[in-house]
Amino acid sequence: MIGRRRPVTPFLPRGNLTTRWDERDSKGALVPDGTYTLKLTAPPADGSGPALTVSQTVRVSQGAAVRRDFTNNSSWAPDGIGDALTLTSSGVVSYRPGDGTGGFGKAMSASGWPSSVTLVPFGDLDGDRRNDVLVRFGSGELRVYRTMLGQAFTTTTPHTSLGKGWNQYDVLTSPVDLTGDGRPDLIARKASTGELFLYKGTSAGKLSARVRIAGNWSGYKKIVGVGDLNGDGRGDLLAQDRSNTLWRYDGNGSGGFGSRVKVASGWGTSYNVVVGVGDITGDGRADIVSRDTSGNLWRNNGNGSGSFGPRTKIASGWQTYKGVY
Repeated sequence: MIGRRRPVTPFLPRGNLTTRWDERDSKGALVPDGTYTLKLTAPPADGSGPALTVSQTVRVSQGAAVRRDFTNNSSWAPDGIGDALTLTSSGVVSYRPGDGTGGFGKAMSASGWPSSVTLVPFGDLDGDRRNDVLVRFGSGELRVYRTMLGQAFTTTTPHTSLGKGWNQYDVLTSPVDLTGDGRPDLIARKASTGELFLYKGTSAGKLSARVRIAGNWSGYKKIVGVGDLNGDGRGDLLAQDRSNTLWRYDGNGSGGFGSRVKVASGWGTSYNVVVGVGDITGDGRADIVSRDTSGNLWRNNGNGSGSFGPRTKIASGWQTYKGVY
């Protein structure tokens, strides 16, 4: 007589489940700083009933640095949203964190800076997961400052000199990575000739020797590094000519730019500042912010294909700042 086989009940663990995320993607690369929603789905062990799903939102602030992101409105750690820097005539430099809805939050400030400095918000030059800031002094010396997590940008922030003679340039701006090596790069225009030069970021955390990439660009009154405007993963430039036509130069991935593309006519006649602040609306697209001569601050949302939507007023009273970067 053959007996009936009894079903075997599998061992089912009981207790709390603890999960950890190392802030890397499926390929092992650090994810960009920002806010993520993690979802855990646990099907019932006996196959009966629906699966249990639990989700939680977490903020990553020690992943890969996001363009123009230095701080945020609450914990002061990077949040994946672009920020602006301001300078007053009394030498106060402030982070103005983007709020993710198209505006800026409260200032994180530090005094003691010479009012003659020029600030160039940069990418992560030394690979420490923090965006750096280039500062040109009145003497012509250029320094790279290694910003600190959750701390104001001060004169004592760790820094390295990049040499002197930088007063020969009337434009210093970073479109981010122009060469495809993952490091930020610098564009400089020589005031006396209008020549455009590329300084590539290096693995040593400094800048390479300059390479001339264009002839006379003196016809442009503004040249602005704006990050990736057209969605191809390369840094781009905006240039406003003296007839107030706005042009876009797409990075070609090898340190130069393609032919210019007209973006708008009669644009920005009253603007004295135009800044590529990165994404401040939270949609993943690069935006620009402009200040007019009355001190009003305007935002144009990037559309992800190389142009912008209509402007939106986001602040007033910004004429009190000597510089907006």
